[in-house]
Amino acid sequence: MDNYDLTYITIDSLSEGVGSSQITPLISRLSKAGLKINLISYEKLKQKSELTDYFKKIGVVWNAHDFGANGFAGGMGRLNNLRREIPETNLIHARSDIPAVSGIASRRAPVLWDVRSLWADQKVMIQKKVLNKTLYRSYRILESIASHQSLGMSTLTSAVVPVLEQRNKRLPLLRTVVPTAVDLDRFQFTPKLPFKMMALFSGTYNDYYDLRLSSLFMDELRSQIETETHWARPNESQKERINVGEEKVIFSSQAEMAHLIPNYSFGVSVCKMNAGPSLTAAMPTKIGEFLACGRPIVVNRGLGDMDDFLKEFDAGVILDGHTDSLKQSADHLIQLVLDPETPIRCRALAEKYFSMDVGAKKYLGLYSQMLKL
Repeated sequence: MDNYDLTYITIDSLSEGVGSSQITPLISRLSKAGLKINLISYEKLKQKSELTDYFKKIGVVWNAHDFGANGFAGGMGRLNNLRREIPETNLIHARSDIPAVSGIASRRAPVLWDVRSLWADQKVMIQKKVLNKTLYRSYRILESIASHQSLGMSTLTSAVVPVLEQRNKRLPLLRTVVPTAVDLDRFQFTPKLPFKMMALFSGTYNDYYDLRLSSLFMDELRSQIETETHWARPNESQKERINVGEEKVIFSSQAEMAHLIPNYSFGVSVCKMNAGPSLTAAMPTKIGEFLACGRPIVVNRGLGDMDDFLKEFDAGVILDGHTDSLKQSADHLIQLVLDPETPIRCRALAEKYFSMDVGAKKYLGLYSQMLKL
Protein backbone atom coordinates (compact mmCIF):
# COMPACT_ATOMS: atom_id res chain seq x y z
CA MET A 1 0.00 0.00 0.00
CA ASP A 2 1.23 3.48 -0.83
CA ASN A 3 2.31 5.72 2.03
CA TYR A 4 1.47 9.38 1.50
CA ASP A 5 3.15 12.42 2.98
CA LEU A 6 -0.24 14.08 3.33
CA THR A 7 -3.88 13.04 3.12
CA TYR A 8 -6.16 16.04 2.59
CA ILE A 9 -9.82 15.33 3.35
CA THR A 10 -12.81 17.57 2.66
CA ILE A 11 -16.57 17.29 2.23
CA ASP A 12 -16.56 20.34 -0.06
CA SER A 13 -17.00 19.64 -3.77
CA LEU A 14 -13.96 20.51 -5.85
CA SER A 15 -16.19 21.14 -8.87
CA GLU A 16 -18.03 23.98 -7.09
CA GLY A 17 -17.05 27.45 -5.88
CA VAL A 18 -15.17 26.84 -2.63
CA GLY A 19 -13.39 23.73 -3.86
CA SER A 20 -12.44 25.38 -7.12
CA SER A 21 -11.22 28.62 -5.58
CA GLN A 22 -9.65 27.33 -2.36
CA ILE A 23 -8.77 23.65 -2.36
CA THR A 24 -7.48 22.95 -5.87
CA PRO A 25 -4.96 25.85 -5.96
CA LEU A 26 -3.73 24.95 -2.47
CA ILE A 27 -3.26 21.29 -3.34
CA SER A 28 -1.35 22.35 -6.45
CA ARG A 29 1.09 24.41 -4.38
CA LEU A 30 1.54 21.70 -1.77
CA SER A 31 2.26 19.18 -4.53
CA LYS A 32 4.81 21.51 -6.13
CA ALA A 33 6.52 21.71 -2.73
CA GLY A 34 7.25 17.99 -3.10
CA LEU A 35 4.50 16.38 -1.03
CA LYS A 36 2.97 13.08 -2.11
CA ILE A 37 -0.73 13.78 -1.61
CA ASN A 38 -3.89 11.71 -1.36
CA LEU A 39 -6.93 13.96 -1.78
CA ILE A 40 -10.38 12.77 -0.65
CA SER A 41 -13.49 14.81 -1.42
CA TYR A 42 -17.26 14.44 -1.64
CA GLU A 43 -18.75 15.75 -4.86
CA LYS A 44 -22.27 17.07 -5.44
CA LEU A 45 -21.75 17.29 -9.20
CA LYS A 46 -20.28 14.86 -11.68
CA GLN A 47 -16.53 15.20 -11.49
CA LYS A 48 -14.98 17.01 -14.42
CA SER A 49 -12.59 15.02 -16.58
CA GLU A 50 -10.26 18.03 -16.93
CA LEU A 51 -9.95 18.24 -13.14
CA THR A 52 -9.22 14.53 -12.93
CA ASP A 53 -6.55 14.93 -15.60
CA TYR A 54 -5.09 17.94 -13.82
CA PHE A 55 -4.57 16.08 -10.55
CA LYS A 56 -2.99 13.16 -12.41
CA LYS A 57 -0.65 15.59 -14.15
CA ILE A 58 0.60 17.09 -10.87
CA GLY A 59 0.89 13.68 -9.20
CA VAL A 60 -2.02 13.97 -6.75
CA VAL A 61 -4.19 10.90 -6.13
CA TRP A 62 -7.80 12.14 -6.05
CA ASN A 63 -10.49 9.92 -4.54
CA ALA A 64 -13.84 11.56 -5.32
CA HIS A 65 -17.04 10.20 -3.78
CA ASP A 66 -20.70 11.06 -4.23
CA PHE A 67 -21.82 13.55 -1.61
CA GLY A 68 -24.94 11.60 -0.73
CA ALA A 69 -27.69 12.76 1.62
CA ASN A 70 -27.88 16.13 3.33
CA GLY A 71 -28.52 16.58 7.04
CA PHE A 72 -27.04 15.05 10.16
CA ALA A 73 -27.49 11.44 9.06
CA GLY A 74 -25.75 12.14 5.76
CA GLY A 75 -22.92 13.90 7.58
CA MET A 76 -22.40 11.00 9.96
CA GLY A 77 -22.36 8.63 6.98
CA ARG A 78 -19.61 10.68 5.37
CA LEU A 79 -17.70 10.72 8.66
CA ASN A 80 -17.80 6.93 8.90
CA ASN A 81 -16.84 6.47 5.25
CA LEU A 82 -13.97 8.93 5.54
CA ARG A 83 -12.64 7.14 8.61
CA ARG A 84 -12.27 3.96 6.56
CA GLU A 85 -11.00 5.67 3.41
CA ILE A 86 -7.88 7.27 4.87
CA PRO A 87 -4.77 5.42 3.62
CA GLU A 88 -1.35 4.98 5.20
CA THR A 89 -0.13 8.55 5.57
CA ASN A 90 2.22 10.70 7.62
CA LEU A 91 -0.22 13.53 8.25
CA ILE A 92 -3.94 14.30 7.83
CA HIS A 93 -5.13 17.78 6.83
CA ALA A 94 -8.82 17.80 7.73
CA ARG A 95 -10.92 20.64 6.36
CA SER A 96 -13.64 21.34 8.99
CA ASP A 97 -15.13 19.33 11.82
CA ILE A 98 -16.45 16.14 10.19
CA PRO A 99 -13.17 15.44 8.34
CA ALA A 100 -11.20 16.20 11.54
CA VAL A 101 -13.19 13.72 13.62
CA SER A 102 -12.97 11.10 10.87
CA GLY A 103 -9.21 11.58 10.73
CA ILE A 104 -8.93 11.23 14.51
CA ALA A 105 -11.12 8.10 14.47
CA SER A 106 -8.97 6.52 11.74
CA ARG A 107 -5.90 6.61 14.00
CA ARG A 108 -3.78 6.73 10.86
CA ALA A 109 -1.77 9.87 11.57
CA PRO A 110 -1.70 13.21 13.42
CA VAL A 111 -4.56 15.52 12.42
CA LEU A 112 -4.49 19.18 11.45
CA TRP A 113 -7.93 20.60 12.25
CA ASP A 114 -8.56 23.24 9.58
CA VAL A 115 -11.27 25.38 11.25
CA ARG A 116 -13.28 26.83 8.37
CA SER A 117 -16.01 28.27 10.61
CA LEU A 118 -17.75 27.73 13.91
CA TRP A 119 -19.64 25.04 12.06
CA ALA A 120 -22.40 24.29 14.58
CA ASP A 121 -23.19 27.98 15.11
CA GLN A 122 -23.19 28.72 11.40
CA LYS A 123 -25.67 25.91 10.81
CA VAL A 124 -27.95 27.39 13.46
CA MET A 125 -27.88 30.69 11.58
CA ILE A 126 -28.51 29.20 8.14
CA GLN A 127 -30.88 26.38 9.13
CA LYS A 128 -32.50 27.86 12.24
CA LYS A 129 -35.96 26.61 11.27
CA VAL A 130 -34.92 22.97 11.26
CA LEU A 131 -31.85 22.73 13.49
CA ASN A 132 -32.95 21.87 17.02
CA LYS A 133 -30.97 21.97 20.24
CA THR A 134 -30.17 18.26 20.14
CA LEU A 135 -28.60 18.55 16.68
CA TYR A 136 -26.69 21.66 17.75
CA ARG A 137 -25.24 19.80 20.73
CA SER A 138 -24.30 16.93 18.42
CA TYR A 139 -22.44 19.27 16.09
CA ARG A 140 -20.71 20.89 19.07
CA ILE A 141 -19.51 17.45 20.18
CA LEU A 142 -17.67 17.17 16.87
CA GLU A 143 -15.97 20.50 17.55
CA SER A 144 -15.01 19.33 21.04
CA ILE A 145 -13.46 16.11 19.74
CA ALA A 146 -11.54 18.00 17.05
CA SER A 147 -10.27 20.59 19.54
CA HIS A 148 -9.16 18.02 22.12
CA GLN A 149 -7.55 15.40 19.89
CA SER A 150 -6.06 17.23 16.90
CA LEU A 151 -2.34 17.92 17.01
CA GLY A 152 -2.49 21.15 14.99
CA MET A 153 -5.05 23.83 14.19
CA SER A 154 -5.48 26.49 11.53
CA THR A 155 -8.15 29.19 11.53
CA LEU A 156 -9.40 31.71 8.99
CA THR A 157 -9.16 34.55 11.51
CA SER A 158 -7.34 35.59 14.65
CA ALA A 159 -10.63 36.80 16.12
CA VAL A 160 -12.05 33.29 16.49
CA VAL A 161 -9.18 31.91 18.59
CA PRO A 162 -10.34 33.47 21.91
CA VAL A 163 -13.85 32.15 21.21
CA LEU A 164 -12.51 28.63 20.68
CA GLU A 165 -10.39 28.92 23.83
CA GLN A 166 -13.40 30.00 25.86
CA ARG A 167 -15.70 27.16 24.76
CA ASN A 168 -13.21 24.28 24.62
CA LYS A 169 -11.10 23.08 27.53
CA ARG A 170 -8.22 22.23 25.26
CA LEU A 171 -6.96 23.43 21.88
CA PRO A 172 -3.95 22.32 19.83
CA LEU A 173 -0.85 24.31 20.75
CA LEU A 174 0.49 24.19 17.20
CA ARG A 175 -1.52 26.83 15.34
CA THR A 176 -1.55 29.18 12.39
CA VAL A 177 -3.97 31.69 10.86
CA VAL A 178 -4.59 31.35 7.11
CA PRO A 179 -7.38 33.69 5.92
CA THR A 180 -9.39 32.89 2.82
CA ALA A 181 -6.59 32.48 0.31
CA VAL A 182 -6.65 33.83 -3.23
CA ASP A 183 -4.57 32.86 -6.23
CA LEU A 184 -3.05 36.29 -6.91
CA ASP A 185 -1.81 35.14 -10.30
CA ARG A 186 -5.40 34.44 -11.39
CA PHE A 187 -7.03 37.42 -9.70
CA GLN A 188 -4.76 40.01 -11.18
CA PHE A 189 -4.45 43.62 -10.13
CA THR A 190 -6.42 45.99 -12.39
CA PRO A 191 -5.79 49.61 -11.32
CA LYS A 192 -8.30 51.30 -13.61
CA LEU A 193 -11.85 51.35 -12.29
CA PRO A 194 -14.87 51.67 -14.61
CA PHE A 195 -16.03 55.19 -15.49
CA LYS A 196 -19.49 54.51 -14.05
CA MET A 197 -20.14 53.33 -10.48
CA MET A 198 -20.66 49.58 -10.85
CA ALA A 199 -21.59 47.32 -7.91
CA LEU A 200 -21.13 43.55 -7.92
CA PHE A 201 -22.67 40.96 -5.63
CA SER A 202 -20.89 37.69 -6.34
CA GLY A 203 -21.52 34.06 -5.51
CA THR A 204 -24.07 32.42 -3.26
CA TYR A 205 -26.03 34.46 -0.71
CA ASN A 206 -27.66 32.25 1.92
CA ASP A 207 -29.41 33.29 5.14
CA TYR A 208 -26.05 34.07 6.73
CA TYR A 209 -25.90 37.26 4.64
CA ASP A 210 -27.78 40.44 5.50
CA LEU A 211 -29.42 41.27 2.20
CA ARG A 212 -31.81 43.73 3.87
CA LEU A 213 -28.92 45.88 5.17
CA SER A 214 -27.15 45.47 1.83
CA SER A 215 -30.27 46.72 0.03
CA LEU A 216 -30.63 49.73 2.36
CA PHE A 217 -27.00 50.64 1.75
CA MET A 218 -27.40 50.35 -2.00
CA ASP A 219 -30.52 52.55 -1.86
CA GLU A 220 -28.55 55.23 -0.01
CA LEU A 221 -25.65 54.96 -2.45
CA ARG A 222 -27.96 55.29 -5.45
CA SER A 223 -29.48 58.42 -3.90
CA GLN A 224 -26.02 60.01 -3.99
CA ILE A 225 -24.56 58.71 -7.24
CA GLU A 226 -25.82 56.78 -10.26
CA THR A 227 -24.98 53.15 -9.61
CA GLU A 228 -25.54 50.02 -11.66
CA THR A 229 -25.86 46.81 -9.64
CA HIS A 230 -25.25 43.26 -10.90
CA TRP A 231 -25.31 39.84 -9.25
CA ALA A 232 -22.97 37.15 -10.56
CA ARG A 233 -25.02 34.09 -9.70
CA PRO A 234 -23.49 30.58 -9.59
CA ASN A 235 -25.51 27.69 -10.98
CA GLU A 236 -25.78 26.09 -7.55
CA SER A 237 -27.56 29.11 -6.04
CA GLN A 238 -31.11 28.35 -4.91
CA LYS A 239 -32.11 32.00 -5.17
CA GLU A 240 -33.13 33.60 -8.44
CA ARG A 241 -33.01 37.16 -7.07
CA ILE A 242 -31.34 38.65 -4.00
CA ASN A 243 -33.42 41.87 -4.12
CA VAL A 244 -30.67 44.43 -3.60
CA GLY A 245 -31.73 46.44 -6.64
CA GLU A 246 -29.82 44.29 -9.10
CA GLU A 247 -30.56 45.36 -12.66
CA LYS A 248 -28.80 42.35 -14.10
CA VAL A 249 -28.23 38.75 -13.02
CA ILE A 250 -25.22 37.08 -14.63
CA PHE A 251 -24.70 33.32 -14.50
CA SER A 252 -21.04 32.94 -13.69
CA SER A 253 -18.86 30.06 -12.54
CA GLN A 254 -16.15 30.61 -9.97
CA ALA A 255 -13.55 30.20 -12.69
CA GLU A 256 -14.95 33.24 -14.50
CA MET A 257 -14.85 35.59 -11.51
CA ALA A 258 -11.23 36.65 -12.05
CA HIS A 259 -12.21 38.15 -15.42
CA LEU A 260 -15.52 39.58 -14.19
CA ILE A 261 -14.53 41.48 -11.04
CA PRO A 262 -12.27 44.07 -12.73
CA ASN A 263 -15.34 45.37 -14.63
CA TYR A 264 -16.80 46.66 -11.35
CA SER A 265 -16.07 49.45 -8.87
CA PHE A 266 -16.62 47.54 -5.64
CA GLY A 267 -18.02 44.34 -4.11
CA VAL A 268 -20.47 43.66 -1.30
CA SER A 269 -20.27 40.94 1.37
CA VAL A 270 -22.45 41.94 4.33
CA CYS A 271 -23.23 39.22 6.86
CA LYS A 272 -25.81 39.36 9.66
CA MET A 273 -24.43 40.95 12.78
CA ASN A 274 -26.68 38.79 14.97
CA ALA A 275 -24.89 35.67 13.75
CA GLY A 276 -23.27 35.28 17.15
CA PRO A 277 -19.80 33.80 17.72
CA SER A 278 -19.64 32.35 14.21
CA LEU A 279 -19.13 35.86 12.83
CA THR A 280 -15.64 35.93 14.34
CA ALA A 281 -14.67 32.89 12.26
CA ALA A 282 -16.15 34.03 8.93
CA MET A 283 -14.12 35.19 5.95
CA PRO A 284 -16.06 34.86 2.66
CA THR A 285 -13.92 34.00 -0.34
CA LYS A 286 -15.39 36.85 -2.39
CA ILE A 287 -13.74 39.41 -0.09
CA GLY A 288 -10.24 38.27 -0.94
CA GLU A 289 -11.05 38.06 -4.65
CA PHE A 290 -12.33 41.65 -4.84
CA LEU A 291 -9.34 42.99 -2.92
CA ALA A 292 -6.88 41.04 -5.07
CA CYS A 293 -8.27 42.71 -8.19
CA GLY A 294 -7.93 46.12 -6.54
CA ARG A 295 -11.57 46.64 -5.66
CA PRO A 296 -12.82 47.97 -2.30
CA ILE A 297 -15.31 45.89 -0.38
CA VAL A 298 -18.42 46.65 1.69
CA VAL A 299 -18.67 44.43 4.79
CA ASN A 300 -20.33 44.40 8.20
CA ARG A 301 -18.76 45.21 11.53
CA GLY A 302 -17.25 42.24 13.38
CA LEU A 303 -16.67 40.05 10.33
CA GLY A 304 -13.59 38.01 11.17
CA ASP A 305 -10.51 40.25 11.16
CA MET A 306 -11.88 42.67 8.55
CA ASP A 307 -12.33 45.57 10.98
CA ASP A 308 -8.58 45.59 11.58
CA PHE A 309 -7.64 44.90 7.96
CA LEU A 310 -9.75 47.75 6.56
CA LYS A 311 -8.56 50.15 9.24
CA GLU A 312 -4.96 49.32 8.31
CA PHE A 313 -5.39 49.78 4.55
CA ASP A 314 -8.54 51.96 4.13
CA ALA A 315 -9.70 49.50 1.47
CA GLY A 316 -13.43 49.33 2.12
CA VAL A 317 -16.47 50.31 4.11
CA ILE A 318 -17.76 48.75 7.33
CA LEU A 319 -21.51 48.89 7.97
CA ASP A 320 -22.44 49.04 11.66
CA GLY A 321 -26.10 48.09 11.20
CA HIS A 322 -27.49 51.55 12.02
CA THR A 323 -29.53 53.13 9.25
CA ASP A 324 -28.54 56.64 10.34
CA SER A 325 -24.90 55.91 9.44
CA LEU A 326 -25.60 54.64 5.91
CA LYS A 327 -25.14 58.10 4.39
CA GLN A 328 -21.67 58.40 5.92
CA SER A 329 -20.79 54.89 4.72
CA ALA A 330 -21.96 55.68 1.18
CA ASP A 331 -19.93 58.92 1.24
CA HIS A 332 -16.86 56.95 2.29
CA LEU A 333 -17.30 54.42 -0.51
CA ILE A 334 -17.70 57.15 -3.14
CA GLN A 335 -14.46 58.76 -1.95
CA LEU A 336 -12.67 55.40 -2.08
CA VAL A 337 -13.82 54.79 -5.66
CA LEU A 338 -12.71 58.29 -6.70
CA ASP A 339 -9.28 57.87 -5.08
CA PRO A 340 -6.77 56.49 -7.64
CA GLU A 341 -4.70 55.04 -4.76
CA THR A 342 -7.53 52.82 -3.52
CA PRO A 343 -6.89 49.91 -5.92
CA ILE A 344 -3.24 49.89 -4.84
CA ARG A 345 -4.20 49.69 -1.16
CA CYS A 346 -6.71 46.91 -1.87
CA ARG A 347 -4.12 44.83 -3.65
CA ALA A 348 -1.57 45.46 -0.88
CA LEU A 349 -4.08 44.16 1.68
CA ALA A 350 -4.67 41.04 -0.42
CA GLU A 351 -0.95 40.42 -0.83
CA LYS A 352 -0.35 40.70 2.93
CA TYR A 353 -3.28 38.68 4.22
CA PHE A 354 -4.99 36.72 1.41
CA SER A 355 -2.18 35.31 -0.73
CA MET A 356 -2.50 31.62 -1.62
CA ASP A 357 1.31 31.36 -1.80
CA VAL A 358 1.68 32.76 1.72
CA GLY A 359 -1.09 30.45 2.95
CA ALA A 360 0.60 27.38 1.47
CA LYS A 361 3.88 28.31 3.15
CA LYS A 362 2.09 28.65 6.50
CA TYR A 363 0.59 25.19 6.10
CA LEU A 364 3.95 23.70 5.15
CA GLY A 365 5.49 25.28 8.23
CA LEU A 366 2.76 23.86 10.45
CA TYR A 367 3.11 20.40 8.85
CA SER A 368 6.81 20.48 9.66
CA GLN A 369 6.14 21.39 13.28
CA MET A 370 3.58 18.62 13.67
CA LEU A 371 5.84 15.95 12.18
CA LYS A 372 8.71 16.85 14.52
CA LEU A 373 6.67 15.87 17.60
